[in-house]
Amino acid sequence: EFSLTFEEAKEIILRHYPDLKNDEEIRRFIVDRDIQRFVVEGVEMYYADFEHNLFTRDPELVKREPKWSATNTLLVKHLLSEYGPRQTPFANFKSDFSPYFNPKEYLIEYTLQTERSLLPETGSLRIWLPLPLQTATQEKITVLEVIPKEAMVGLPKIDGNIAYILFKFDLSALEEDLDISVKFTFRHYQQQFDVDPEKVGDYDTESSLYREFTKSEGDIYFDQRFEQLARSIVGDETNPYLQARKIYYYVVENIPYSFMAHASIDASGVPESVYSFEHGFGDCGTQSIIFSALCRSIGIPARTPGGFQIFAGSLGTHFWAEFYLPNYGWIPVDTSAGQIATYTLGITEQERSEFIDYFFGNQDPLRFIVQNSSNYMPEERPADIQSLEITMQSPYVESEFGNEKLEVTITILESFAMKTTLLR
Repeated sequence: EFSLTFEEAKEIILRHYPDLKNDEEIRRFIVDRDIQRFVVEGVEMYYADFEHNLFTRDPELVKREPKWSATNTLLVKHLLSEYGPRQTPFANFKSDFSPYFNPKEYLIEYTLQTERSLLPETGSLRIWLPLPLQTATQEKITVLEVIPKEAMVGLPKIDGNIAYILFKFDLSALEEDLDISVKFTFRHYQQQFDVDPEKVGDYDTESSLYREFTKSEGDIYFDQRFEQLARSIVGDETNPYLQARKIYYYVVENIPYSFMAHASIDASGVPESVYSFEHGFGDCGTQSIIFSALCRSIGIPARTPGGFQIFAGSLGTHFWAEFYLPNYGWIPVDTSAGQIATYTLGITEQERSEFIDYFFGNQDPLRFIVQNSSNYMPEERPADIQSLEITMQSPYVESEFGNEKLEVTITILESFAMKTTLLR
């Protein structure tokens, strides 16, 4: 994750900020912008993807280099035209009593092909591949093909909190290349919650749901600092729906989107919520986690579903958040999606406002949910450390031998491919 030297980082910075005069000013810029860096074998190295973060954290840079946001402009306009508030087909497709409508059906194809010579000669090899999870917004999950079927352990898991298919191989008996193929279909609904704050019920604070999703745990960690911040955000508001709305806008306006060195943060033992709280930035997962931590700190159940966003026939890893309201259920929140409008040129202020508003309490159907929240692991948890354990958005790999520095994991991940087809 930290592969750039100072000279390489300097070249990137000067490309966008040519007025910086010397190394001292550049180093001050690095500190002031909190560019992620890490000492590797005695040398300070810089986060490989920090160039993107220069734009999302600096509106003036976006204005100076407008081509950067051209794709975002098209995205904002497309999503508003397809799913925005003025496009909702209430009369034809959406029941007044259900927030779920306008389903999309997808075919996903996985392939994983690794040369036999690149794998250990002996020992067991287990591979977990993500599947769609059965939820209120996602159903009709059908596994069409599994190759090699004899290597599959049990049945595909599509219920509970995380969905996956598990393969196990005896490498001493594997003579040919490792060749895995999985095909499946599923349906995902668009969501629109029309919440009346006066009709929100009271929480059952003794229920298992309330206890589970208001506690401090894993990366959704919170302490007194989080509660103090959350209280300052919500002020005198006591309605949980309106409180969550204020927290949503706080994250959108104050936690700029930034690609993250997740594996390094995870290895350091620092919860993602704490890292975002202390540094003031985060990507989709980190923003969703700090939103959930702030909600939980004042007694609003919240979680962070994860999986993929589906655009243009491809799967992009993505996380968002949900908070629970009595009489309504789990309400979707996507801070990083809504925030796109804050660093996009070529849209009107009305479009900007509508786009940000949309992703609180509404969600497009271009999703593939793998797990109900971050940090859920399969029932048969891998013994090996994973490169990113908070989410299964790529295969988990466990190898009995030869994986001390994730060598086998990296080899297998390099051969993994996903293809998406919109069926209807």
